[in-house]
Amino acid sequence: MALSVGQNSWTTITEANTYLTDRIGAEAWFDLADSGSPGANSKTSFLISAYQWLSGAPQVELSAGLADENVKRAQIEAALFLLEHYRALNERRAALATGVTEFKLSRKSEKLNIGNLTIPMHIIGLLGDYSSRNGVALLKGHYDV
Repeated sequence: MALSVGQNSWTTITEANTYLTDRIGAEAWFDLADSGSPGANSKTSFLISAYQWLSGAPQVELSAGLADENVKRAQIEAALFLLEHYRALNERRAALATGVTEFKLSRKSEKLNIGNLTIPMHIIGLLGDYSSRNGVALLKGHYDV
């Protein structure tokens, strides 16, 4: 699938390259081809996957036609996060889907819950204007009216 701003992306590969040029730890991004065969690791597939991840997230409400710089940055950060951590995320999803709630490997142990699979806060922070929770406050307790 081709990258198409307004349909399956908010940003372009050129914008992603520019944003990541001086980003610490982004060197693996520049090792990727712009596009490749379906399902192969490429800048296109990571940007589209990040778009799908963010546009389907219940924490935010994002339309396809957004041109906000923070939305573009969030997509690029999400693409880089997927490049670095997709395998671990997928393993956790599989473990949760098969009923695993905790595991221990040598000295490492982890308790799994769906909260472990949310979009990282540094990405959600860029999308504060699009929070699906904006304007909603839950008040607990008794209040005089």
